[in-house]
Amino acid sequence: MSGLLIVQTGTTHLHGDYPAWFERALGRSMPVVRAHQGEKLESGLARFRPKGIIVTGSPLSVTEKVPWMLELGESLLRVEVPVLGVCFGHQLLARVAGGGVVLNPRGREIGTVSVKLTPAGRKDPLFAWATSDEIDVQATHLDAVDPVPPAATILASNENSAVQAFRLSETIAGVQFHPELSAAAMRDLIMSRKEKLLAEGRDPSKIEVHEVAAGKILRAFAGSL
Repeated sequence: MSGLLIVQTGTTHLHGDYPAWFERALGRSMPVVRAHQGEKLESGLARFRPKGIIVTGSPLSVTEKVPWMLELGESLLRVEVPVLGVCFGHQLLARVAGGGVVLNPRGREIGTVSVKLTPAGRKDPLFAWATSDEIDVQATHLDAVDPVPPAATILASNENSAVQAFRLSETIAGVQFHPELSAAAMRDLIMSRKEKLLAEGRDPSKIEVHEVAAGKILRAFAGSL
């Protein structure tokens, strides 16, 4: 039985692609199911028998409602191991659980930002390491969860996105931000979106980026398996 299975939902050429981001953050190699390329979650479960699943971010949007996305989401709700959705993964879980995903009317969130833990968030195992109600995280997204799924408990929020983290059950949770991203990767992501940011009236060089402790979320998730 393997430890963690990465479910990849898109691809990037920055810093070695999405699975590599998580491998660096956790200091280990992990098997990957490339759902965006047609690989089925069920085949990965049978082959690797993981104790937990992390669903990656993606340049794609859950609002596209592509069949493989919804099929994957439904499968994730049925698995018998813990699931952590990150960014796209977070949004996908929200949608299939009865919530919504929209183009955020507050605009793009990118860089190092602060999110505030709710009382439930302060008690949640994912954030047991946090020493205050506010934590800094690395974020890059245009879409946001709205509304939150009926069964979900919000764990963190900020002015840009009311649902920065949520828990659906004891075994399924999602975070809108990227606990796997280093400051260096965040800076490169910002520069890769330079033209779009300039068109939005933002100066990429002035977007705040610094190292954060949010990677402890991944270690908390992995350590609970």
